[in-house]
Amino acid sequence: MNRACSHCSAAFEITKDDLAFYDDISPIFAQKKCLIPPPTLCSECRFQRRLIFRNDRHLYHRKSSFSGKQMISIYSPEKEFPVYDQDEWWSDAWDASSYGRDVDFSRPFYEQLQELRLAVPRISLFTTGVENSYYTNHALFLKNCYLVFGGGHDEDCLFGNYLSFSKDTLDGLCLYSCERCYEGISSQRCYECVWFMNCRDCTSCLMIEDCESCTNCIGCFGLHRKEYCILNEQMSKEAFEERRRELMPLTHEKLLALQLAFDALKSTLPHRGSHTYASEDCTGDAVYGSKNSKNCFDVTNCEDCKNVAFTPKGIRSQDATFTSPDGVDHNYFVGSTVGAPRSAFTFMVWYGSDVYCSMECHHCENVFGCAGLKNGKYCILNKQYTKEEYEKRVPQIIEHMRKAPLRSDGATAGQAGEWGEYFPLSLCPYGYNETNALDYFPLTREEALSRGFTWRDELDQSETYLGPKPKIPHDIAEVPDDICSQILVCEVTGKPFKIIPQELKFYRSMGIPLPQRCFDQRHRDRIGRRNPRRLWTRACAKCSKEMQTTYAPERPEIVYCEKCYLSTIY
Repeated sequence: MNRACSHCSAAFEITKDDLAFYDDISPIFAQKKCLIPPPTLCSECRFQRRLIFRNDRHLYHRKSSFSGKQMISIYSPEKEFPVYDQDEWWSDAWDASSYGRDVDFSRPFYEQLQELRLAVPRISLFTTGVENSYYTNHALFLKNCYLVFGGGHDEDCLFGNYLSFSKDTLDGLCLYSCERCYEGISSQRCYECVWFMNCRDCTSCLMIEDCESCTNCIGCFGLHRKEYCILNEQMSKEAFEERRRELMPLTHEKLLALQLAFDALKSTLPHRGSHTYASEDCTGDAVYGSKNSKNCFDVTNCEDCKNVAFTPKGIRSQDATFTSPDGVDHNYFVGSTVGAPRSAFTFMVWYGSDVYCSMECHHCENVFGCAGLKNGKYCILNKQYTKEEYEKRVPQIIEHMRKAPLRSDGATAGQAGEWGEYFPLSLCPYGYNETNALDYFPLTREEALSRGFTWRDELDQSETYLGPKPKIPHDIAEVPDDICSQILVCEVTGKPFKIIPQELKFYRSMGIPLPQRCFDQRHRDRIGRRNPRRLWTRACAKCSKEMQTTYAPERPEIVYCEKCYLSTIY
């Protein structure tokens, strides 16, 4: 089945396996199966749709709607719905079921869900078990961390996204079990590495990529079990240490010169078409220990999945994003949902089962169209029903949703009903530029508005610092302690930023120069260095076999399929 995306008009295919999946995960109520129809959005627009409901990194000062206390929140102060501090939200001092209401079959269901969402209090941040790590979000069990988002089990880490089991690491993106590392991307089990990407089990390396089990290497690409190499040239220990001493102290000028030489080297060497490890019959990138999973990115131990990203332990699921730490099981079109088998069309649902068309519901079973509910069962729009009433009412609602077109999504009347689609744009509480969608689908303000998204203008206003700009020494050893009380200016955005003492201590211990760009710009730079999270069909440069890769066909890199790459490297 071929369709045109109702949002971007791109052609996309729905396969027989997809249709079998939709049938398999369609819910059954009182022995009546409510079939989930094929999607009207292409896989990329579905990915983008899930991302616009998640704000990882934009934090604001505002007061709790419950107590009036000052707090940090992912919701800006002008948002009109109530927001509670985390302890208040999880307490027994209020009950989300008190906001329950009847279904009005004369109006679109998602419109009624939006009214419920605007009434039910929302939680200020999503963190669990954090210690001295207040300025974090979507985080589990962090200690002494600052501006770490999507992290878990980290200690003494600063400025990172999707760090897991890492320690004393700064400015990382998608790192697992790394220690004393800086500016790392999509890497595992590295120690004292600086400016590295797609590496595993490397130690004491500077500016390396696609390296495995390497030690004391500088400016190297695609090496395996090597030591004392510079720009892929094998050197003696003495010669290597002499060259490394010449690089010290590291300065931005020296790093730029090394980067130019490194880029020239990379242009002559084969690139891996996909970073897929210990996996079978998978496509995507950063895929580990998975089986029969297609178009998946940053996934581990997934099986029979499709269009899944940032997910461990996914089973028979499609269109799922951010499901750490416990993954998804028979889920469809879910975002930030964990451990809720047989669920579909959800955002921020933690544990339970059989949850549909719901947001921020935790430890719930058999709920439909609910918001902010805890330990709920057989609820619709937060109203309690008996099991018999629930199973009778939900099929009626689904039939009603089939007839309610999603006009706010660009669908024409009669083309697409609410049932089978993710939440409409009207339910998104953020401007497009506040969300994770901006990382992977960058748009200007004008582009976003023309496509039906909203925009928070305050984030785009110039915050250029007009005061005196401190002169920063090239050598980190010459940076004074009072740098932490001074205001630095981002060389790209012109926005002010500061160095915190924990950060300065790290730079000094690693011999790294102070950054010249603010945290947000450094994050954007890391996203830009990594390949897009999408696939193209391209011929292997060695055997000419077609492959699925994150390298677009027009890019100049030499790209090999997995078989050819491994035969060349090993």
